[in-house]
Amino acid sequence: MKKLLNFLFSMQMMGVLIILFAFSIGTATFIENDFGTPAARALVYDARWFEILLLLLTMNLIANIFRYKLYKREKWSIFLFHASFIVIIVGAGFTRYVGYEGNMHIREGQATNKITTMESFIDVKLEKNGKISGVSEKISLSTVKADDFEERVSIEGSEVDIKLKTFIPNAQTSLVQDMNGAPVIEMVAVGSGGMAGMKNFTLEYNSHQMVENNLLAFGSNPHPNAIVLEYTDSLRMMSPMPMQELSMMGGDAIPMEAKQWHLVSPRKLYDVGGTKLVIKNFYPAAKFKYVQGQDKNAPTLLVFDVKNGNQKKELIVKGKKDYLGQPEISSVGDVNVSIAYGSKIIELPFSLKLNDFQLERYPGSNSPSSFASEVTLIDESKGIEKDYRIYMNNILNHEGYRFFQASYDTDELGTVLSVNHDRVGMTITYFGYFLLILGMAWSLINPYSRFKILGRQSRKVKTLAILAFVMAGSSLGANAQELKVVPLEQARSFGEIMIQDNGGRFEPINTLASEVVRKVTKKGKFKGYPAEQIFLSMVSNPQQWQTVDMIKVGNSDLAKEIGISGKYASFRDFVNEMGQYKLSKKVQDAYSKKPAHRSKYDKEIMAVDERINITYMVFTGEFLKIFPNPNDKMGAWYNPTSEVNAAKDDSLFIKKSVVMLSQALNAGDSKMAETYIEGIKTYQKKFGSEVMPSEAKQKVEILYNNINIFKRLFPYYLLIGFFLLIFLVTHILRPKFPIKWVVGGAMIILGIGFLLHTGGLAARWYIAGRAPWSNGFETMTFIAWGCLLAGFMFAKKSKLALAATAVLAGMFLFVAHLSWMNPEVTNLVPVLKSYWLTIHVAIITSSYAFLALGAILGLINLSLYILQDQKNKAVIAENILDLSRISEMTMTIGLYFLTIGTFLGGIWANESWGRYWGWDPKETWALVSILVYSFVLHMRFIPGLKSIYAFNIASIWSYSAILMTYFGVNYYLAGLHSYAKGDPVPIPTWVYYTVAILFALSILAYFNYKKYNYEPETEEA
Repeated sequence: MKKLLNFLFSMQMMGVLIILFAFSIGTATFIENDFGTPAARALVYDARWFEILLLLLTMNLIANIFRYKLYKREKWSIFLFHASFIVIIVGAGFTRYVGYEGNMHIREGQATNKITTMESFIDVKLEKNGKISGVSEKISLSTVKADDFEERVSIEGSEVDIKLKTFIPNAQTSLVQDMNGAPVIEMVAVGSGGMAGMKNFTLEYNSHQMVENNLLAFGSNPHPNAIVLEYTDSLRMMSPMPMQELSMMGGDAIPMEAKQWHLVSPRKLYDVGGTKLVIKNFYPAAKFKYVQGQDKNAPTLLVFDVKNGNQKKELIVKGKKDYLGQPEISSVGDVNVSIAYGSKIIELPFSLKLNDFQLERYPGSNSPSSFASEVTLIDESKGIEKDYRIYMNNILNHEGYRFFQASYDTDELGTVLSVNHDRVGMTITYFGYFLLILGMAWSLINPYSRFKILGRQSRKVKTLAILAFVMAGSSLGANAQELKVVPLEQARSFGEIMIQDNGGRFEPINTLASEVVRKVTKKGKFKGYPAEQIFLSMVSNPQQWQTVDMIKVGNSDLAKEIGISGKYASFRDFVNEMGQYKLSKKVQDAYSKKPAHRSKYDKEIMAVDERINITYMVFTGEFLKIFPNPNDKMGAWYNPTSEVNAAKDDSLFIKKSVVMLSQALNAGDSKMAETYIEGIKTYQKKFGSEVMPSEAKQKVEILYNNINIFKRLFPYYLLIGFFLLIFLVTHILRPKFPIKWVVGGAMIILGIGFLLHTGGLAARWYIAGRAPWSNGFETMTFIAWGCLLAGFMFAKKSKLALAATAVLAGMFLFVAHLSWMNPEVTNLVPVLKSYWLTIHVAIITSSYAFLALGAILGLINLSLYILQDQKNKAVIAENILDLSRISEMTMTIGLYFLTIGTFLGGIWANESWGRYWGWDPKETWALVSILVYSFVLHMRFIPGLKSIYAFNIASIWSYSAILMTYFGVNYYLAGLHSYAKGDPVPIPTWVYYTVAILFALSILAYFNYKKYNYEPETEEA
């Protein structure tokens, strides 16, 4: 027993449990993608074995806290953040077993205190002699695994057994052959009206059907003048009037006498008094059965066996997740049995009344920009009647219940609020987050921590922890020659005009043009022309540009539906012959769904709809909000199509200036065009100077757009980083090789690049008025900056670290400028307008930079192992040891940032939609990454994995978890964070080559490591 306990609470067991936990939840994300969320929950997240795994992890953690005496004063910082995980798991337990979620649906003018649960239940009620008994049990159903349901309920001396026999998701009826069934005919009738009168129907044995004025009967004959079909050993038909048999392939008709039996067979046409009959299929023995269909909105069908003494009956119940269950009632013996499947109603101690549901749309569009519910809270027990406004990131909190804006009715007269009740679990979990952050921050400055010990063992690192915190704080159709484009000089001058965008931000048209072209075409330029020229050309000549294939359509199925062959469509391609918008119904359907229920196809529909709306607003001039309102300088600016309330001359100028500018440009009169542009600028300064950004800010924004600093920097980072790596490795192999001037020059160039990079981020922050890490482009540029900063932090220790981070920074900036990235400076959507999000993204993307540095240092160390020989083994071993210490320190910082950032993301999610953890694929893979790096940093405690070689191998391969979290989830898994469309894209070929190369390096390095290195294994505290 002692040996068993020692094994269960050993670090080896801890490593096994961590890897098993990571593997389990990672696998669950693929199960969810292929079989749906219920399957992932049934097999993994809600499974009993998963709870046991978490319990074992917690017990192992507690045991090792005592084993390594983390409660000692010098280890308090380590104790705090390890103990925080125990607190977080306890909080998660309360959330899982005590808290609950639901939905509240309210129509305008109505009040309710009822919510429907998110979980599904089987509710059984029995009635006998006026007495009622029953049972209610939560159940999870999926196509791969279903909970068992088997209950015995007693009532008035009767014992009733109810057992769930089977269930059919998305149930629909289908005719299947069954030896115990009866004959069935599937027929098609074409009446005198031709194809318009075509009728498909099914005739079961001893049933009949009216076909125009004729009665068609199968088996029994309800009328002497009916057309009768009969089956004994063959199928026969008799008619009171003459018939004809016609071949489906043509040919002469075969007459069939009246009131006589004639053999008939499928796939032949029979003409009976002008009514044509075709027997599609004939089943000698068949039954109608429920089968699983493709309609995701179809109900789930549950089949129960109900037994009362000797009486037994099968009860079929229909229901659906997130909908109230409708009971099926039947008598079994002397007991009335009622069974329902679906959500339950929970009554709250207070009510909400919906006064008004407000849906705001983008100008000139049906696409929603935001929605909110104006409600009144009515709590009679406390004498409260108070108005609230609920919208994204603005919740109603009362008596432990938290209400979030989730969805709305398609007629826009009702709202759906998600409701969360988890006061105890949330409080405990938040306290755990606090201990986590405190413990990790303290461990970076605690002189007894592993991090500080590594720093003292390193030769030159002195101020790393302080710099790390500084970083954390700072984190807070036509060919080109056929297009008629305006002159570049006028386009640039027009680009200096200020404009008010749809979110109310004032920016130069230069910025708007770049955003429009990038958004619509997914490219920075179009047909080789700068964005300013394209934008002004679209404004001045909309008729021509409506026929230009410039709207990106990334989904091949959608492209076929709108009738295009490539990836670009013109504006007119989306309008049919009747002048109707082809995507209207699809857009409405997509937006009416809850965000979590939208498919990848829905998201592509919404993205294309947005591009169409943008081009429409450019063509109509609605984007051109360039005229201040002289009567209300703080209000919305006018565009040329607005209802203008201004002096006659001003009104005329607003209405005509853009038209006259367009005419001048189309006529080739550049001088007159410049006059109109200057006139608009003068008008803006006269009436809008108080709300416009300063001239300095305008110039910074235009300069930022034109310089495009991040795109210019990445080739320099890559080039200098690669050359510096080559020189440094050569110096290690040949110590006399002079590199001082190379290193000095490279550091100066990289330092200048880093300053320019910092300036670019600062300019973007200054321009946007918010932290520059709200989308993929911004996070990639920020990670690149973080990589280079980490390189300079470790440059005194090893110049290889700087070279490696330069290459990484260049790679991140390269990825940031791929066509699918979105570099626009935009206002945030409502759900992203949260300071928790700003902190979450900043910290978690910083972690990627530090962990990437660990991976690249591991790769360098593998290369050094391969270059090791008898002469240089001591020098190389010393460099590998130093780089490994740096790598462990960077991974420690990276893991701290990753962990803190992930759990702060949980706080953001809890404040935005009412749950801090929902096993969404993105957050799940973030947790996988945390577990993977936790294992790597604890490998030194595990026999057989303590070597420096094993650590460096792990530092490289572990970064694949980060790549899966950042990229893979978006393209291969469904979830709230994903944005891919259609089926998952194929894995790029270069990925296989990269894996093969890394595998080969690992093997070659291993042989040299075994040959020239010896490391005695010792256990560390």
